[in-house]
Amino acid sequence: MIAIWKILQWPIAWLFVVFSYALIYSYGPNARCRRWYWITPGSAFGALLWLAASVGFRIYLNFYNTYTAIYGSVGAMVILIVWLYVAGLTFLVGGEINSNIELANDESRRKLDSTISEER
Repeated sequence: MIAIWKILQWPIAWLFVVFSYALIYSYGPNARCRRWYWITPGSAFGALLWLAASVGFRIYLNFYNTYTAIYGSVGAMVILIVWLYVAGLTFLVGGEINSNIELANDESRRKLDSTISEER
């Protein structure tokens, strides 16, 4: 049972993060036209980047954890703050990907609309 949980914990965490990122990317911005997508390219990439960063940070802490020796009992707070910073950075990268894709789609739609109106 423990081995099954160890295998399933990361895919379950990734799905939760993808859903959370998609929810925030859809309803977070102050936009007039809100569209809901279950998975966006930015949320999938941001969640994958979050997963890689979390695993990498976990490996780093297993081998080079000197925060307790340096900061004493505040080391756990330093670790949490660094991890939250990394998680926030992955969230911003995914949002930037979605923003660039939406901007490119709007520009291509605008070009298509201008060519249609010119032909009429």
